[in-house]
Amino acid sequence: MGSLSSPSTSISTTSSPKLISEKCLVCDQPSHGNHFGVDSCRACAAFFRRVFVTHKQQYKCINELEQCVPDARGRWKCRKCRTDRCFELGMRPDNIQYNRDMFSCTGEFPKQVIYKSTRIIPSKPECITYFDFSSLLESVENILSETTPKCVPFQCQTPLQRLAFGLKEIRKTQLWDNIPVINCIGKEETFENWKVQIERTTTWLSYMDQYRDLNFDDKMTIVQCMWFPFARLERCGMTAKLRKANKCQKNDYAFKSDSLVNTQTVKFDFDWLSHLSNAQMKAFLGDPSEMLCEGLTECMMEIQPTDEELCYILCELCFHHLGRKLGGPMQETMERFLKILSDNLHVYYFEQDRMSRYSHRLLKILKINEKYKTIMGEKRKIVFLGYLFDAFRIKYSHPDFFRFQSFE
Repeated sequence: MGSLSSPSTSISTTSSPKLISEKCLVCDQPSHGNHFGVDSCRACAAFFRRVFVTHKQQYKCINELEQCVPDARGRWKCRKCRTDRCFELGMRPDNIQYNRDMFSCTGEFPKQVIYKSTRIIPSKPECITYFDFSSLLESVENILSETTPKCVPFQCQTPLQRLAFGLKEIRKTQLWDNIPVINCIGKEETFENWKVQIERTTTWLSYMDQYRDLNFDDKMTIVQCMWFPFARLERCGMTAKLRKANKCQKNDYAFKSDSLVNTQTVKFDFDWLSHLSNAQMKAFLGDPSEMLCEGLTECMMEIQPTDEELCYILCELCFHHLGRKLGGPMQETMERFLKILSDNLHVYYFEQDRMSRYSHRLLKILKINEKYKTIMGEKRKIVFLGYLFDAFRIKYSHPDFFRFQSFE
């Protein structure tokens, strides 16, 4: 089951309003409060909301330079650069903040709002599910602090080959016969799966020497960015392998290395996630096949990527996103990594005698990334609406593990 980031909501309990920038940080026009975590005007807040609800993050810059700015009246001609500006400032759908607009009203107005709201909006749940990642963080830090290079076969010389070998190593625990089937997924199963996947991602990345040479903070940031897409793509890829080998049924999904779930019969217990009923949450989040990305598994079944190809598309997806998100030295590092892995992939295809279909094969495997982005785009809209209507009730001790969950 996917992860959900906790919203940064704050409800003022005093009569003194928090100081807010006089200008919108997006367009430099007068600000009307704090929206999605950034002091902005209502027009820019509405624009950002539309970006998420309609999944329109893939605009193209009108000048192709991606350096557009608003005019003297605060009007943006380029939606691409306006969207980028919102993200650079830290706007996120889970940064919804309440009672932050700067406006004055009569004493009767708040009473009327409260009276009407209590009739149409359910009260905010008091019970919060809290996940403590302290022990996991210690485990991840131990893995990142290891100085001894990973042992790999002599023939695994390139970073891409080392990552592919690392993928095989972490998959050694995968059962192939008589795999147990889980009938219900609840809080404990979800939390344990998160922890396992974060540790597996950290171990896998450590097979790339260039990654190991980075400073500790940069390595941790990359783990935070990659663990969720790694878990999704790796598990869907393994599910495709098991189905092709007739080791599981058509509707089975490799939830963990030692267990399957059947998307037609598995039950999800959402009591820990929301105050809404299980039936309401199922209607909201979709059926199990949608939550477990059956469309991505089918794409894997069609393309059947090798371990080297799967490692490349994982890095292409995450390194590109992280570099663009953070910019600066991190972007330079991610571009350097991608250049190395692209060259490695070229060598891999040449050694596999695939040069005649090199470009065709590359286009096919990159379709997996596009499929992932499409699926995550739909999930992002669901998460946004969930927080907008206060459907979720979870918090994390270390929310940075979820800050890169949604991919633009």
